[in-house]
Amino acid sequence: MNDFIDPRLEKAYESLLDGDLKTAVSLFEENLKQSPNSIHLMMELANTYYILGELSKSIGYYRKVLFIKPNSPYVLYRMGVALYRSTLFTEAVDVFNKIVESGKYLPMTYLWLGLSYYHLGKEDKSIQAYRKLLEFCPETQMANYYMGVALKASGKYDEAIIHFERLLTSCPTCDQHVSALYHLGRTYMKNFNYEKAKIHFKRALELDPENKNASEMYNYLMDL
Repeated sequence: MNDFIDPRLEKAYESLLDGDLKTAVSLFEENLKQSPNSIHLMMELANTYYILGELSKSIGYYRKVLFIKPNSPYVLYRMGVALYRSTLFTEAVDVFNKIVESGKYLPMTYLWLGLSYYHLGKEDKSIQAYRKLLEFCPETQMANYYMGVALKASGKYDEAIIHFERLLTSCPTCDQHVSALYHLGRTYMKNFNYEKAKIHFKRALELDPENKNASEMYNYLMDL
């Protein structure tokens, strides 16, 4: 068994561990010149560029991997997320749908697919994607949150309330809690239930006194 590791590649991993991502990228690039078809090195570069926020370079390397290894669900997933982060929502939809059509996908593919559709203004398709995710993972906090947001945007207020309430019940301390309270208040306003709306805006302010949106809505309702 050959345990030899190119010193430059070993140094690249040491740089990664030290958080020196730019040095790691430089060393991975050098190694790739010696092994231009290395999927491993391309993936390291794609993932490291993604962390650095250099999304166009990250996507470029995912494309190179897919040229050698077409339709890899994992690579498509990572590229789809990078496309979404780059606000390339139409292409992200195509990539995530390709994963779904392959039958070999992570359930969270549906979350990103739903988010991409939502940003394209296609709330109904967004909701369909979230429904598929919730079939697999009914208690997924982010799915319930974004499902509620999409349902509210589609005017399906009663169902939106169910998903916001489900999130708040399952996770009283999650990152989306204050935002869910705000959206729930707005949804109750759309349903003309102003008393419940005030309750949820007040709860949002108790958790985040600096929340301007909740403050404005609460004060507006108090003045009615």
